Amino acid sequence: MDVSQRLDLRHTVTMSPEAYQGLAILAMPAAELAQVVEAELVQNPVLEAEEPEGDTAEAEEPAEAPEAHDQAWEEWVAEYEELQRLDGAAEHDPDRTSDRFEERMPAAVSLEQHLLDQVVLWDVSESVARAARVVIGLLDDDGFFTGSLEEVERMARVDATTAREALALVKLLDPPGIGSRTLEEALEAQAEALGVASPLLTAIIRRHLDAAAAGRVRRIARAEGVSEDAVHEALEALRMLNPRPAAGYASGQTIGYVSPDVVVRRFDGEWVVLPDYDVVPMLRVSPRYRAMLKDGRSVDEDTRRYLKEHIKKAESFIRNVDRRRETVVRIAEVIVETQREFFETGSGPLKPLRLEDVAVELGIHLSTVSRGVTGKYMATPYGLFELRHFFSGGYRTRSGIDVAATSVKQRIKELVRDEESGSPLSDQRIAGLLAEEGVVVARRTVAKYREELGIPPSWMRRRRADASASQRGVRR
Repeated sequence: MDVSQRLDLRHTVTMSPEAYQGLAILAMPAAELAQVVEAELVQNPVLEAEEPEGDTAEAEEPAEAPEAHDQAWEEWVAEYEELQRLDGAAEHDPDRTSDRFEERMPAAVSLEQHLLDQVVLWDVSESVARAARVVIGLLDDDGFFTGSLEEVERMARVDATTAREALALVKLLDPPGIGSRTLEEALEAQAEALGVASPLLTAIIRRHLDAAAAGRVRRIARAEGVSEDAVHEALEALRMLNPRPAAGYASGQTIGYVSPDVVVRRFDGEWVVLPDYDVVPMLRVSPRYRAMLKDGRSVDEDTRRYLKEHIKKAESFIRNVDRRRETVVRIAEVIVETQREFFETGSGPLKPLRLEDVAVELGIHLSTVSRGVTGKYMATPYGLFELRHFFSGGYRTRSGIDVAATSVKQRIKELVRDEESGSPLSDQRIAGLLAEEGVVVARRTVAKYREELGIPPSWMRRRRADASASQRGVRR
């Protein structure tokens, strides 16, 4: 038997536990993150929430001009509180504001609606988007694609190439693994999306899931010719993945509550974006425990090791929470700057804005923007809005002004509301009225927006009007 050595260089990408925790925290809604923070405060004794007033944290280095800094801060807080009190004097009807608040604070979004909201943000053809909506309709409650491409072709009236493009599009949506046909495909997609994919993890997913579930590390190591430590590391990554990609999403619309991540208020003539510390507080490492660690004479070695480990965990957790807060605030600032006309009046038209635009503006990855937008809410003087409300494709009017699809939908809603009950507007007529206003929209696009708004077609609205008139005649 020949024994020889061979140098084998491999390039693999792995994700540290801190990085994975950061991605998970970024994707969390504020209410869920608040629960995670509360649990972490209980589990880690060195972690504590900063008190907004009477902070007694020791300062190892003297602050620069402390009196001037404190005075400036107090003046700013006084002006901000005054602004909060005067907020009711803004140029909008308080009663209508309350209505808007109820209207735009949605219940928990179903998986189907979550995916449909993402499809409109992609720059694809109408046929691909239509086929993607059919694919979404063929997903089961776990997020797996249970239909066939032939069904998609028939139901969406598209060719085979378009159906494949639609399925590929759905697989790019959040949550990772959605649209997969098998468990193995879903797990591999999630591993790629989270950056934890490796040849060994792929091998375990494809050939050793049963052994992994039974904890048979040695058998997997022998079969793949690797060390048991390598298998343990791969299994840690496998535990990050979800065998049910759509877990956490309701199959239908359910009642839920949301908490704002950021607050938008006008200050000194400018719109300011602030994190909502009432939901997720500022965190710090306890100065008392940090001092104990620095004083080697007052604690034994076991205590020092315990403090070092938990302080390291606390610092990592604080960094990830702060990064999430900073990312959401930066995204919200781009939204406010882009949609300034809306924030001035509370009802101005929205401009077209895509996730890709924000990614380029901030110099961050598109997936980071997607995680930073999904499930995040903004409190404004006009009510509570999901950040996705401000993202939309758009149209350009004949005068060269960009108009968001959201504004077009609102205009369709207004036209139907003001139509004569006995002569409802057809989709073609609505498209004609929009064209007269300078916005050219196809009839089929009007029909799609009308359906998304929950507005029945013209023949059904006419039938309801006739039935209502008939009932009034009978009563007379």
